[in-house]
Amino acid sequence: MSEIKSDVLIIGAGPSGIFTALELIRKNSDKTITIVEQGRNIDRRHCPKNKTGKCVNCKPYCNITTGFSGAGAFSDGKLSLSEDVGGDLPELVGHDAVKEAIRYVDKIYLDFGADCKVEGVGDNDKIKEIRKKAIQANLKLVDCPIRHLGTEKAQEIYLAIEKHLLKNGVELFFGTDCDDLFIDDGVCKGAYVRQNGERFLI
Repeated sequence: MSEIKSDVLIIGAGPSGIFTALELIRKNSDKTITIVEQGRNIDRRHCPKNKTGKCVNCKPYCNITTGFSGAGAFSDGKLSLSEDVGGDLPELVGHDAVKEAIRYVDKIYLDFGADCKVEGVGDNDKIKEIRKKAIQANLKLVDCPIRHLGTEKAQEIYLAIEKHLLKNGVELFFGTDCDDLFIDDGVCKGAYVRQNGERFLI
């Protein structure tokens, strides 16, 4: 079984994996970075449903949910820019920390070509009227600015990110499954992965 050396191994090229690699690059890390992803790179992800009109249950995985950037590449691409939506994170780490994280991540999307326009801000009279109706219905209106990427634009942005990772030395293994972790004396030191029937250790 062959072995590939890497300082940092990231399993999965979804948002968490991508932003982990981006952050290492932004911090000028000198570590070698490898990402293993079972799906395809962004420009090779295509859904047959566009031609067939129905889901054909692609094997071994769905190109809409699997591949570089995960399901986000084919979503409508809406970024919620408020710490008041999306769960309990503000209560766990603090509103200011979440607000700063949102600002930080949003700036990364802008750097890779996201539209500068933000929806859901302005037109105060209309918002006041909606808020009034919400109160009357015993509801709380949460103001949430939205940066709308759009499906095609999202794919362009993630392709730009993919190219940026490659340009900065990140090794990307597509069509590669993680079989198991390599544990040595209770410490995870790598993973056993499989590509085209060949099993190797990273």
